[in-house]
Amino acid sequence: MFLLNKGLVFLSIIIQFIGAVLLSFLLLGCIDTSSNYSNVYLYEYQFNSTSSMYEHANATNSNLQDISVRVGYLGICLNLDSELTCSSYNQLNGTYSISLLDSDLDLINFAEAFSSICHPRVLASCIALTLIVLLILCYIMIPIKAGKLIVHKVCLAFSFLNFSLWGLGAMLQHQAVITSVVISEESSLNLIKSSTGGRAEAMTWTAFSFNLIVFFTLLLENWKDFKQSQATNEKV
Repeated sequence: MFLLNKGLVFLSIIIQFIGAVLLSFLLLGCIDTSSNYSNVYLYEYQFNSTSSMYEHANATNSNLQDISVRVGYLGICLNLDSELTCSSYNQLNGTYSISLLDSDLDLINFAEAFSSICHPRVLASCIALTLIVLLILCYIMIPIKAGKLIVHKVCLAFSFLNFSLWGLGAMLQHQAVITSVVISEESSLNLIKSSTGGRAEAMTWTAFSFNLIVFFTLLLENWKDFKQSQATNEKV
């Protein structure tokens, strides 16, 4: 009977745990060559060898057209001749650039510019909030009646803050990535071709959906508490 009454809360724990894992992998994308991390990127770009301007550019490396760069919140991955190298932003080294009209286009500089636009602070805050909500949900599963109403309200407040903050963070992330794709191509005279990371985008909105589901579940639990409190007061 207890498990039946707490079924929604138990389901919320599972959903919130999955959401925390998704957000954690999103934060750690591109910090390692493992496919679990290197395939989770926000933004990928490379030199466009089919551009009409490419043949007029002077390259520092003969195979620059084979180099692609993947960018995450905390790291960057360079794919050079099918050899993947990943590192954090403060460990970037090497020069992969072309010169055109007295200007240089460097692939590393593009990554550093993107990292200054898309910060991990909101994402890290949401991971912390998700873990807090997860811990409170686990406490709610314990058959203790003392302070149950207050705990439900506190958990609802944290859940609301969590899904609202990550909703804002997801929209800012999406806009930053889309803007970077358009600007990098237009400002480079199409010498750069770029794309968004589909897996990171899916993880972003899946985590937001899970946070939203948990919020509505907690809202329902608080509504049940309110109705039970009303019924108790009427009997008295």
